[in-house]
Amino acid sequence: MPAIRFSPLGYVRSFIADTRAALTRVIRDRAALAAILLFLLPWWSLIFLRDDTGWLESLGEIVAVMFLFWWMSRSGSAPAPEVKRPMSETFFAIALAFLWVEWRAAICSGSLFFLPAGFNCFSDFGFAVLPKLFDAVVFPFLILFVVGYGWRAQGVSLNLRAWWIALPVLLAIVAFGFYRHQTEPWQFVQRIGDYFVGAGLPEEFLFRAVLLTRLEAWWRSPGWALFGASAIFGLSHLAINYLVFTNRDWRETWIVLLTFQMGFGYAFAFAYQRTRNIWPIAVLHSIVDAL
Repeated sequence: MPAIRFSPLGYVRSFIADTRAALTRVIRDRAALAAILLFLLPWWSLIFLRDDTGWLESLGEIVAVMFLFWWMSRSGSAPAPEVKRPMSETFFAIALAFLWVEWRAAICSGSLFFLPAGFNCFSDFGFAVLPKLFDAVVFPFLILFVVGYGWRAQGVSLNLRAWWIALPVLLAIVAFGFYRHQTEPWQFVQRIGDYFVGAGLPEEFLFRAVLLTRLEAWWRSPGWALFGASAIFGLSHLAINYLVFTNRDWRETWIVLLTFQMGFGYAFAFAYQRTRNIWPIAVLHSIVDAL
């Protein structure tokens, strides 16, 4: 068996060559360039809308996540699954997202008479988490399974390559999380679990495994699909941003939506394009939310 030899200089050269090749592909792909521009424009506006530069930390995290996923998958992204009815399945995913947005708006506005006293529309299991799991995971998974999409085609199979690609990002962000929550590490772990069930798993399945892949097949453009799925993902947070996170401030609602939420939508969508598996991305999503 031949010995395995590692050459630092050879690795650096291969990294430079891969970087040049990737940049060349992006430059030649107008859709990819447009997606990058549309990603950066809202963040650029924060120079004029914010008095501080704290938002640069979030932007740096998003860029770092995308870079590390590219770095770990330079040999090539995982192939997209074959989609049977791209347009109709896209509208199916959008309808499910819209249904959830309407339900969230109803419960967060307190307009339903049967809501219990002290109800928390963000974390209540019976009225918030359980309906979201059914709407975004259980129902679409069963429908797609019945029409012929297996575990791998839906991005929920055991995929060791996907975990390997995500490993540096997961280790880095977990370490950062424990650093930020060093006085309450167990609460941080609990928050990750809560966000996995309430956000990471349902949102990654619906917006990445279902919606993103259908847009790729329909539009035949990974760049435009990445933008479209991220925009819809951001818009799905409109109700909770306005009613909960920004105290009914429309200006802040749209700023958060177009920067932080759409930005991480880009990062998670790009990560899914490289791995085609929701599990490590759902874990990553949950840790980001728990920070």
